[in-house]
Amino acid sequence: MLKDATYKEKSKMLISWMPQIIEEVKKDLKHEHLKNDFKFVKKYFLGKNLNKLTNEEIVNAYTLALEQEENGEKIAEFIINRWLLKNAELYDYFEGALLQISNDFTQLTEIEADKSQQIVEGAASQYGAVRTYLFSVMNSVVFPKEIYEKLNKRAEEEQKALAAVEDAQDEHLSQQSLKDYYEEQIARLADKYEKKLIGMQKKYIQDTESLKKQMALLQKRLNG
Repeated sequence: MLKDATYKEKSKMLISWMPQIIEEVKKDLKHEHLKNDFKFVKKYFLGKNLNKLTNEEIVNAYTLALEQEENGEKIAEFIINRWLLKNAELYDYFEGALLQISNDFTQLTEIEADKSQQIVEGAASQYGAVRTYLFSVMNSVVFPKEIYEKLNKRAEEEQKALAAVEDAQDEHLSQQSLKDYYEEQIARLADKYEKKLIGMQKKYIQDTESLKKQMALLQKRLNG
C-alpha cells in the first residue's frame, strides 16, 4: 500500500521520472550529498570533477544507487524530501483539499474516486500533471489505484507534449542560427565586394585621368 511505502519503494515507482526529479534537486545533491558521501563519490564519480558532472551522469549514478545500494533508503529520502521542499505550493494545495475531507487527513486510508479526481484536476490545472503525479507518490496521497493509473498516463502524455515543444523550439533555434550564419556570411561578402568595387572604381578614375593627361600631352606635341 502506498501509504506505508518506504522512500526507496516510492523512488522505484518513480524511476522513469528520475531525470525530471534530479533536474530539480541536482544542486542539493552536488553541494550536500556528494560532499558528504565519499563512498558514493568514489564508487560512481571516481576521478571526475564534481562541478562538471553532466545531468546524464548524475541521473545514471543515482538511479543505480536507488536500485542497488544498501543505503538507497537514505538517498531516496534525501531526494524526495528536497523535491517536496521545492514544491511547497503543491503541499499547500493538497493540504487545503484534504482538510475538506478530514481534519486529520493523515489517517485517511483511501480517498473516494470522484473526490480524488476533483483533487487531481485542480492540481493538474495549476501545476501540471507531471508535478501532480510526482507529488502524489512522494507524499503518499491515498488515491485509488485507478486514479494513479490515469494520472500517470496523463503525466506521460504531458511530458511527451513538453518534449515535442522543446524539440520544436530547438529546431527553430537551429534554423534561426543557420539563417543568422548565412546572413552574416552574405553581409561579409557584400562588404568585401563593395570595397573591391570601390577600389576598382578609384583605379578606373585614376587610369582615366592618367590617360587623358597622356592624350593631351601627345596632342600638344603633334600640334607643336
